[in-house]
Order: sequence, then structure tokens, then C-alpha cells
Amino acid sequence: MNKAVEKRKKWTVEEEKIVTDTVLKFLRDGKAQKEAFDEAAQTIGRTSAACSFRWNNKLKKETVMETDHTPASPSPISLEDCISFLQGIGSEQDAIHENKKLKEQQRKLQKKLLAAEKTYNKLKTDYKELLTQIDLKELNAVPSFTI
Repeated sequence: MNKAVEKRKKWTVEEEKIVTDTVLKFLRDGKAQKEAFDEAAQTIGRTSAACSFRWNNKLKKETVMETDHTPASPSPISLEDCISFLQGIGSEQDAIHENKKLKEQQRKLQKKLLAAEKTYNKLKTDYKELLTQIDLKELNAVPSFTI
């Protein structure tokens, strides 16, 4: 058996801390748990499967109890994005004013859409009428043969 990955009976506190810290770091960074287990396994000399089993059957539960929430899950939004967004909001008055502006803009766009739909329907009707007129002219233009 490979000495770097030898089977052990008891987990040490240090090994558990390495697995926990590695998994939480990978999750915060939006990476897969499997990658975390692989890295932790190399660091502590256990298999990735052993790290996975330990995390899922003991460490994850302890981490949830200690922090009173689930471990960080992958998120496409960074902390910097959140801070930037919150700083950009400004005061409640600014938000109310911005909301009013957006509602007015929406109202204007809805009016434009309604006008465009009316124009479209009128053009569609006119087009059908023209096709009908063309068909009638073609019928009248057919020479009649007498025998």
C-alpha cells in the first residue's frame, strides 16, 4: 500500500480541521467539493473518498451546529459585488425616486408598445386587403376565350 495514503483508524483533530477548512474555502470560492476532498487528501495523506466520507458524516454536521447555518454554498455573486451594490443604493429617498423614474419609464414604454401593436395590426389588415385586390385584378385580367 502507498505510504502517502495508508489506512488509518482514528482521525486527528488537525486532520479534521484541514478537511473542514479546505472544503469551506472551496465552497466559498464556488469550487466543487470533490476538488476540496482531493486537495485535503493530498495534504493529510488520506484518500479523497475518506475525506468525503468524514465531511459528509461528521464534519459538515458539526460545522452547521457551530455556525448555526449551512456551510457557504457556491455563489456567482462575490462579496465585493454585494458591497458595491449596497453602496450604490444610497438613501431610501434615492430608492423611492429611482423607483418612480422607472415606473414612469415603464408607463411610456407600454404606451409605445400599444401604439406599435396598433400600427402593426393596421398594416396587417392593409396587406391582406392589398392581396385580395391583387387576386381580383388577376382574375379580371385573364383573357376570356370564346368558342
